[in-house]
Amino acid sequence: MFATMLNKAINAGSDAVYRRWWQSLILLGCVWVGSAHANGQAWQAPEYILDAFYRIAFKSEYIEGEHGIRKWQSPIRYHVAHPINESELHDNLVSYHLTHLRNITGVDFISTDIPQRANLSIVFTNHARFLDDARTQFATSDVTPLKNAVCAANFKVDEQGVIRYAAVVIPVDLARSKGKLVACVVEELTQVMGLPNDDDRVFPSIFNDQTPEQLLTGLDSLLLQLLYLDTVKPGQDWQTTREIIRPVIAEWAQDGTIDNAHRTVKSGELYPLLGW
Repeated sequence: MFATMLNKAINAGSDAVYRRWWQSLILLGCVWVGSAHANGQAWQAPEYILDAFYRIAFKSEYIEGEHGIRKWQSPIRYHVAHPINESELHDNLVSYHLTHLRNITGVDFISTDIPQRANLSIVFTNHARFLDDARTQFATSDVTPLKNAVCAANFKVDEQGVIRYAAVVIPVDLARSKGKLVACVVEELTQVMGLPNDDDRVFPSIFNDQTPEQLLTGLDSLLLQLLYLDTVKPGQDWQTTREIIRPVIAEWAQDGTIDNAHRTVKSGELYPLLGW
């Protein structure tokens, strides 16, 4: 039943927009649905993965220069709000994807019914309320970048680069009308893990506005695993991080991790539901 509801409700894609003062704002626009996994492709080269990590983790779409590592250092307590209509579909989408993220990164996700206890707020709203709910969740009066967005997310970091709070706001009616409900859930929840940039040179990936992907790719999984290595610390600069992750990527090239990434990533529960 859920699989039928899911396939009827959504056929997703993504286009994220990132903006930051002391917080990061991530918006979703459009992509085309499809898949692009195959052995021996360009993305499986160690130098390609290294460059992709730099582009997605250290860069920001509207901010010049290089940022340090941004990541969670504690369990994520999440609260899902439905100010318009309760939906088991939405709850399941969140649960399935957070379980996948936990399996990839090792970060624990703990559901809470009390909004004040959450450090990740996920709001399924409607188009009419979208900007008002974003103002509340993002604690900002300036939501100008969201006017053409399909959904949005933001995270706040402390001075050390530790993510302390994140919020995702999805106007369900708008997202479904664009065929992007799954993309909103997958991309926004993934980007608030600390991979906030989009770059068309990173392919195949949900972090690429032109890529035909709606779920995490093998490359995306590798980027998440690199970010959540114990030796990669919040606030680290690129030079330091590069020396840490380069030998890890080289090892992955030898032990089959890279070759198998496009298959192992499909262990997430959303993949069979979407027929992947």
